[in-house]
This record gives sequence, structure tokens and C-alpha cells, in this order.
Amino acid sequence: MIGAMVRARLRARPVGEAGRLAYGGYMELLWDPGEPYEVRLAGLGPYAAEISFARDLLAAALAGDPAGDGDVRARLAHLPGARHSLLLLRIAGPDGPQEVALSDEKVATFVRDTADLVPQGEEWRYLDMDAGLDDLLRGAA
Repeated sequence: MIGAMVRARLRARPVGEAGRLAYGGYMELLWDPGEPYEVRLAGLGPYAAEISFARDLLAAALAGDPAGDGDVRARLAHLPGARHSLLLLRIAGPDGPQEVALSDEKVATFVRDTADLVPQGEEWRYLDMDAGLDDLLRGAA
């Protein structure tokens, strides 16, 4: 095992009309070194949901480059009423896309903590290709 799972509990604030921040709850970013490309964002509470996306998406957005082509998109923005920049995640859902604001500082710390265990661009070195191939072949049988 490379190391323990990296977790970050963050305040997540829905972004409403005209970029106004609504009251939100908490969500958790999760990263497992056994799945080094993937980050999960999980809601907390009885109606919690979870979505997976690429760790690179967070890193690109934190560097100032809007990122994402599919169900999850990320960008930095300074919204009315916010004291500093926020990382905005736009997540596609059955009722349309929802945008949630997270602390850019806390997300940056999370990404740094994951990169300390598995550097970005080196993820392939940490994958168990034999196990993945076995799973793939077992599914084809």
C-alpha cells in the first residue's frame, strides 16, 4: 500500500442566481492511492451522493485553467460576498447542472497532499495493471 486515503472535509456552498452563494453543508473530497487518477466528492448526511472525476481537473482549475468536458467542470472565481477566490465545481445532474463553491485553499491543500503520495504525471507507476487486466478478462468470459 502506498499510503492512507487522503480526505478533506469542506464547506460546500451552492451557487445561485447571479453568482450568489447560498447556505450549504459539508462535503468530503476523497482520494485513494490505489486509484491515483480519481477523486471522489461525497455529500455528507442521509441523502448523500458521490461523484468521481479526474484529479487533474482540480489541479488545472487551481492553476487558473477552467477544466472539464463532461459531467464535472471546475474553475476559479471570485463571487460576490466571498472574501477570496473559490473553486467552483459544476456538476451535471438529472435536474440540470448544479454549481457548488469550495475553498480554493482547502482544495489546494488536498491536491498537494495527494501529490505527496503519488506525483501528478506519475500515476501510471502506481497502478496494478495485472489486477486490472484480470478483472477485464474475467468480465469478458
